[in-house]
Amino acid sequence: MRIRSFALLFPVLALGACGPAPEPVTPPGPTPPTVVGGSASSVSAAPALGPDVRPSADFDPVAVGMSVDGAKRLCDEHLKAAQALVERIKTLKGAAPAQLTYDAVLGRFDDVVLEVDSAGEFNQLTAVAHPDVAVREAAKLCEPRADAFLTGLYLDADLAGVIRAYAAKSEPLDGERKKLLVEVLRDFRRNGLDLGPDQQKELRRMSEEIIHIGQDFESNIASSAGHIEVKADALKGLPPEYIAKHPAKNGKIEIGIDYPDYFPFVTYSTDRKAATELYVKFSNRGGEENVKLLERLLKLRSDKARLLGYASWADYVLEPRMAKDAKTVKAFLGQIREALRAPAKIEFAELMKEHVKQLGKSTDKLPPSERYFLQDRVKKEKYKLDTQELSSYLEIGAVKKGLLDITAKMYGLDYKEVPAKAWHPDVTAYEVSSGGKLIGKFYLDLYSRPDKFKHMAMFPVVTSKKMSDGRVRLPVASLECNFPKPGAEAALLSHEDVVTFFHEFGHVLHHLLTRSELAHFSGTNVVRDFVEAPSQMFEEWPWSREVLDLFAVHHTTGKKIPDDLFNALQRARGFGKALETQRQLVFATLDQEYHTRAPGFDTTAVYEEVTNANDSFAYVKGVHFQSSFGHLIGYDAGYYSYQWALSLSRDVLTRFRKEGLLNPVVAKSWRDEVLSKGGGEDEQAMVTKFLGRAPNTDAYLAYIKGEAL
Repeated sequence: MRIRSFALLFPVLALGACGPAPEPVTPPGPTPPTVVGGSASSVSAAPALGPDVRPSADFDPVAVGMSVDGAKRLCDEHLKAAQALVERIKTLKGAAPAQLTYDAVLGRFDDVVLEVDSAGEFNQLTAVAHPDVAVREAAKLCEPRADAFLTGLYLDADLAGVIRAYAAKSEPLDGERKKLLVEVLRDFRRNGLDLGPDQQKELRRMSEEIIHIGQDFESNIASSAGHIEVKADALKGLPPEYIAKHPAKNGKIEIGIDYPDYFPFVTYSTDRKAATELYVKFSNRGGEENVKLLERLLKLRSDKARLLGYASWADYVLEPRMAKDAKTVKAFLGQIREALRAPAKIEFAELMKEHVKQLGKSTDKLPPSERYFLQDRVKKEKYKLDTQELSSYLEIGAVKKGLLDITAKMYGLDYKEVPAKAWHPDVTAYEVSSGGKLIGKFYLDLYSRPDKFKHMAMFPVVTSKKMSDGRVRLPVASLECNFPKPGAEAALLSHEDVVTFFHEFGHVLHHLLTRSELAHFSGTNVVRDFVEAPSQMFEEWPWSREVLDLFAVHHTTGKKIPDDLFNALQRARGFGKALETQRQLVFATLDQEYHTRAPGFDTTAVYEEVTNANDSFAYVKGVHFQSSFGHLIGYDAGYYSYQWALSLSRDVLTRFRKEGLLNPVVAKSWRDEVLSKGGGEDEQAMVTKFLGRAPNTDAYLAYIKGEAL
């Protein structure tokens, strides 16, 4: 998942769902202040024009924003700077065409976008990752202000008039500059500029409430701290490292709902009643309060879409993306559903056979809590894959070093660890150089802790842009994960964890290797249904023997993964793919149903309906998964894009597989033709150039049906 929320009023992202993680997320957002009289800003009335100050290449929000005052200052100063830039553009109202230059109008508008990013990006990270609750609360206050600013920006008739006057000049533009003008003119329409004053007022009110609900929804998930109590017998089947970290207190052992507790327990514990109990608590994070918030949110989104002239929120959201409309997404999901019927039936029969073997009795239905438990046992029995043994070769420090070494080799990069001076002592920082030149920086915040973002995601910290003085503001990213922390016992990852690590670092590379001129298109600022493709593609690397041999060694003996274990991993790889894709189909279909139906329905009833129609596993009464489905905030009507992007990524892999995963020539082509371009070129065209042909779905359909790895 890659997170960003301040992109031109429609969010640009959240979690790269890979491995067993149930869902992703995007950050919060409270109530923005009312925007005054047609002005773009929520800061104050239009300021008197001062010196013409453009953003600087030198910008380090981490040095500023790690305190309550710093978070406020970061937001205040950069929204104020954005407002000053808007006012500077508006002085050109009625100006002669000769004064309406690219730099004075469109270039300065891109600076406005950059200043809004500068106000909010690091605040968005600290709002979910800083250990101090006061700092988190202060940081949360910026997102609604930034959103209100953008709402006002796209409702500012004077600003739009200047940009439209510039467009009327038909000044020759190409590349990113031409694309920016087309998209800005489109976004003025999409965000309500052509509405009447009363309708614009209502639009602002709805936008404010939408952000407020979204932040509350995410906060409720982050603060969820449920657990179950079990006896020692319930830990049978779990690895020694897990047992050592869960001592009994008064004869009871607490198993929490954070990832490091949840996934091993439901995968390995022989106490399946306890596993189902934990599954229900995990699925219901956010509670009944989030169910109510969501149902209000769906009503607001529907009303906003209709006010703007769209049939549904899904149609509104999808217009600027590759899919274009809800009808196309429905057809795409239907194609997946049909492709999965036969292979999912075969896989489920295997699980049912194992279930009978384990419990000695048959049943018509299996709850989703049995998915990983039975899948693990089939892989162990039929494919001879011992996932716990495999974890012994995946110590987190070795995996991290391997990941950095591999990407350095592929892309010709140098990583240098530097003092982090970050928001938590666990965080590390690295400067990135290419050809001897510094090109960016990233932070690694890898370990689970209380009150931290509960998923895995890349957060932009600084967006790159070529400044008006010719210098470049270098990109900075942070990778937020929830892996076990090394201690007295080794911190061992599952293979799924490693795949997730590679996936998320794919987002980091996409952000850091950008060479976009404009902030608007920098790094991962691509259309939502493409943004996961580069990171999903990178999931393939930890399945390769050549790659694993570079870092996967036993944490005590130092030996590489033995051939029989690696071969078992490969044999077992295809098993469960159809069932896992069904699970993703449930999420994508649920998201679309929520955002295409007329509001007023029971969201839990719709979840049950969608589960029964798309999943081989049975709905469990009492589960309201939507309360913990963080992608509904920021990824709304967009969850389908994980499969859409996966289709593209599987096609891209056909070239890497043919020429070599570690082939620096292919990696350079990928870097030059895709990663460096950000969103500055059409996504379909970028992939076509890399492949030497138009992309197709052949490799994807073969993959989800288990016909090819």
